[in-house]
Amino acid sequence: MNLADINPAIESVTASLTVTDLREITYLSTYPGMISIGAAEEVANDVKFHQLSTLVYGWMPRIARIDPSHTSAAVTALGEALLASEANYKLVEVKSISDCLHSVVGASKLLHFANPNVFPIWDSNIEAFRKTFDSDITSVSKYMDYIDEVHDIRKEAEFPEFYIKFSNAYSARLTANAIPAYSISHIRAIEAAAFELAR
Repeated sequence: MNLADINPAIESVTASLTVTDLREITYLSTYPGMISIGAAEEVANDVKFHQLSTLVYGWMPRIARIDPSHTSAAVTALGEALLASEANYKLVEVKSISDCLHSVVGASKLLHFANPNVFPIWDSNIEAFRKTFDSDITSVSKYMDYIDEVHDIRKEAEFPEFYIKFSNAYSARLTANAIPAYSISHIRAIEAAAFELAR
């Protein structure tokens, strides 16, 4: 996946500003609140991990399955994720979180809400759009490959122009659906664009 692959998302969003699916409306309207809770500056602990996990699973079709035998390691990994940057995100023990939640997709959402400037959301729709030959949404290493890909897109020379145009289209969609406009990170813009085109 590269910038050329996701560029058509600008036109797609612009062509269909009004959303009728209640699940999508929920995603759009709850996103800033989820970010404000997840990325709040507080020390990672069991309570924060449990809160963030249950919030994340409000965006998923299944109930959270938090494995207490992995919670301590997952809390440590959450602490790393809260402080992670583009330079060191590969040091975050994503597997500890996915083991605790029994889901790499769930881990990706938790990581995104903890640090939306570094970690993109990943799911089967994104993976279908990427069309990787060895796709496996249960693989932490495949999720890490996807993170690398998203950060590579952000570094492309034309990305700033894409980001402005996509953000404007995204804001127009929010306004068209009576949702107060909010800004999204570069990482969220890339992931949201891929998700838009995956539908």
